[in-house]
Amino acid sequence: MPPVRSDHRVPLVRRRIFSPALFSITFAAPSLARSVAPGQFVMLDLPGRVRPFLRRAYSVADADPAGGEIELLVRAVGPGTAGLGELSEGSRADLLGPLGNGFSLEGLRENTCVAVVAGGIGAAPFPLLLKALSREGIAADFYLGGRNAEDLSLAARFEGIVPGKTVLATDDGSRGERGFITDTFGRSASPGIYARLYACGPMPMFAALAAVASRLGVPSEFSTEAAMGCGFGACLGCVIPGREKPFIISCTEGPVLPPEKIAWEKI
Repeated sequence: MPPVRSDHRVPLVRRRIFSPALFSITFAAPSLARSVAPGQFVMLDLPGRVRPFLRRAYSVADADPAGGEIELLVRAVGPGTAGLGELSEGSRADLLGPLGNGFSLEGLRENTCVAVVAGGIGAAPFPLLLKALSREGIAADFYLGGRNAEDLSLAARFEGIVPGKTVLATDDGSRGERGFITDTFGRSASPGIYARLYACGPMPMFAALAAVASRLGVPSEFSTEAAMGCGFGACLGCVIPGREKPFIISCTEGPVLPPEKIAWEKI
């Protein structure tokens, strides 16, 4: 039976800075750390702040059940993320979770290899997944793309935890290969190399990656990005056009979805 979502008021333990706009925050959250699965998320609120008006969704980047800590990766883009950047150690945040479904390892055999593809802050859910794959003896090649070298400062978070090779790409060529990470992955991969593809990033990236996955014939799971107001299906603010039905509710039916269920041409 999946863990029941609940509210947790938790203190900030530490912050790690990767670049002026990219950082991680770690909270002491023992019950969440024990129950969250790779790919799930939390809805975060900072008590006492007027803005943002609603909670914001954050993928759980990592969890340490023994230490009782969870980590979130953050890009500073507005008042909500700016507040997280200003949060001092010991200050508390409200986390609602765990929410959504997660990535599946079912059917993967030991000594097989999978691909993990991330665009920018789309790398957020993958430390926890990579650690889970490693424990099961499954190799994983990590493809990380961004607009420029600053976007790829997150690569430091993945040093030593990727059970395979790491491939980097930037739109401007300032780090790694020049071009989109979807093109880099498409050139590097061939049918039969990967048993599964996991991905997270902006929806336009997914549309291109879905075509590559279809060509390779690799089963895929995409952690979708959508604006979430509640995180548990009440507000319907995060619907995505579907193929089997008009809309998919991302926060409850996802956020992890097979790409063939999404109507990319309607996004």
